[in-house]
Amino acid sequence: MSERGMQIVRGKRLAEFGSDELTDFVGMAGRVVVDVGTGDGRTAYRLAKANPDWRVIGLDPAWQRMSEISTKSSRKPAKGGTPNLLLVNAAVEAVPASLHGIADQLLVLMPWGKLLRGVVAGEADVCGGLRRLAKPGTMLDILIGASIWEEPVPLDIRDLPRLTPEYVDSELGSRLADSGWKVTDMTLGTSLDVDWMTSSWSRRLASSAPEPIARIQSLALDHL
Repeated sequence: MSERGMQIVRGKRLAEFGSDELTDFVGMAGRVVVDVGTGDGRTAYRLAKANPDWRVIGLDPAWQRMSEISTKSSRKPAKGGTPNLLLVNAAVEAVPASLHGIADQLLVLMPWGKLLRGVVAGEADVCGGLRRLAKPGTMLDILIGASIWEEPVPLDIRDLPRLTPEYVDSELGSRLADSGWKVTDMTLGTSLDVDWMTSSWSRRLASSAPEPIARIQSLALDHL
């Protein structure tokens, strides 16, 4: 990122967003939530709309997908606008320095690609990037659709270990600890157990059988 600041999505274009602007945006927020791998930004938008005293930041390198929500968010609040939402063009493994230590809560919801591989395998660049976003004591909530391990398993994830409590205890927990995270809970359930999970992908699943979900919750340690 340039010294002028990070890039944010404004409608159908990108714009620079400086540190002073970020300070003004966060202000006296009751809570700062970062939705990592936000995709089209709809979950971040709904969180911002439902919690006007929060500041919600959606982070994703595929910024064009966020254009529609960015346009909607820029309207007046009476017409659906959410001035407390910021959509950032960035990957978690290259988090802008101005976002370091900003999050009171981190969400990784139904990730794919590099983000999925990073959190399942405990890769240092992804898990370290998540830790750099967080204040000490921040909760990281990772939800992954467990059906990806059902046949036919996509070729690009066939080497990924299945998320089970045994795998988390024996391997993933220590890798997360190396990146500054302490696993506090790992559960297997369905999308019906997570009533606030409102990504576009999970909403499409509502008309079919509930999606099996693996959920990992971790706390940010005091050290990076």
